Amino acid sequence: MNILDRIIRAVSPQAYCRRMFWREEARYYDAARRDRFGENWLPPGSLSAENTDRPHRTLIRARARDLERNNAIVRGLLDGLERNVIGSGIMPQPAIASRRGKVREDLNDRIAALWNEWSKRGSCDIAGASDFQEFQRLYLRRMTVDGDIFIIMTTPPEGARFPFALQAVEADLLAEDLSQTPEGRKVYGGVEVDDYMRPTAYWFRLDPMSMKTADLVRVLAERVVHGAHRSRAPQLRGVSALAGVMEPVRDIGEYVDSELKAARIAGSMTGVVKTASGAGRIGRMNTRPGTNGSPIENIELGTLNYMNPGDEVAFPQPGRPNVAAGGFIAVITRHIAVGMGLSYEAISRDLSQVNYSSIREGRLQDIKTYEQHQKDLVETFCAPVYAAWLDAMVLGGFLTLPGYWADRAKYGKVRWIRPGWSWVDPAKEASAAQTSLALGTTTLQEICGYEGKDWQEVLRQRQREQKFIAELGVALGGTDGAEHGSTAPGASPVGSGEDQNGEVSGADDDA
Repeated sequence: MNILDRIIRAVSPQAYCRRMFWREEARYYDAARRDRFGENWLPPGSLSAENTDRPHRTLIRARARDLERNNAIVRGLLDGLERNVIGSGIMPQPAIASRRGKVREDLNDRIAALWNEWSKRGSCDIAGASDFQEFQRLYLRRMTVDGDIFIIMTTPPEGARFPFALQAVEADLLAEDLSQTPEGRKVYGGVEVDDYMRPTAYWFRLDPMSMKTADLVRVLAERVVHGAHRSRAPQLRGVSALAGVMEPVRDIGEYVDSELKAARIAGSMTGVVKTASGAGRIGRMNTRPGTNGSPIENIELGTLNYMNPGDEVAFPQPGRPNVAAGGFIAVITRHIAVGMGLSYEAISRDLSQVNYSSIREGRLQDIKTYEQHQKDLVETFCAPVYAAWLDAMVLGGFLTLPGYWADRAKYGKVRWIRPGWSWVDPAKEASAAQTSLALGTTTLQEICGYEGKDWQEVLRQRQREQKFIAELGVALGGTDGAEHGSTAPGASPVGSGEDQNGEVSGADDDA
């Protein structure tokens, strides 16, 4: 209410009421209604991302971890993400080329071999617990559940073979209580920023039991890979991706647990005995004549039980298992799937109601979600780590690359081979791919990339197979070049080691 409203209300309450009525009715968005249909929808005021998230981050993170441990839907969701986004691992393929555009295969192979050696367990992890693929899984899972994950690129202790290693740090170790550095720079949620809200350093308490200022560790932002589930700008810290579906996930878990308990109780109760002995017998079971007075509680095979005169036996119908539970659970699971950007089938693994068209469309949409995760994983984690690793290998003398520091972009070129996905109907999809390839609307790189394969390596392998078959003199359907219009055995198809001019790729004639 402004000053004018107060004056009108004091002079003419009737005019004030009309003014308020027309103000409420003359809205342009139904979402802004304040009548009886919208009066209870009063969210908190709009605040910055940090002020909105800071009071609730820790509680949301704890609840998300509880669901991760105990809720089958969340466990299945996370395992499904790992299978489809990471699979057997996202691996780098160095793509260094000469000035003339020739692929430096010898150099690329040396770098790839060195990476394979470093990325094993015991080398890439300063704690010696994980290989690079497990780092990818940890990065994706913790970013989804916790909202944040931090990977510090550091130097291992003396005696390590390589001068470069990774250290995983969870969000719990950030110094979230620190609001200002000793020099007066601002810190939000453990993240030190400049005047443009760009992170310049991260403050950790690597000893979680210590709250001493002297135990704080400041790590420059250039050494930290920060994976965060962000949805606003500028947003320095992330919030769990499960926040929007956490309540229905928990409710459905408790509902299933309650239904299971009710079914167990119903299954263990065979019948009840109605007595005609009056109030004095309430709460007691009838006894077997000629026994020590113990109640008849169990029905066993081969036994003969007795009741008192006037007693009746009733067999209740408890209505369990609940036949409507499956449909109700499916509806809530669909709600959860929508909130996570996936199909119902991807989360529930229920394929009972699908046909080829529906599962293919759902699968295509799921793949787009997985590809977004892969892109984020490559750009925010894999690529920065690879660049820093390559620097460390050159500085450590493991690689000799002339002019490296003057042309790091050239030597840093790399393709990331991501895991692919199987086709729903291989015959139909292969036919469609063949048609698209013939029309020029797709490429071998796209087709092979969909399955997580390197198209150049596929062609090289085909060449090796055809040559070997020709040497053996074996006629094999589908591998013979003459039958399928491919190059003859022993010839070199384009992209399989020679370029179109007959020049061998990877030659070192120029840098």
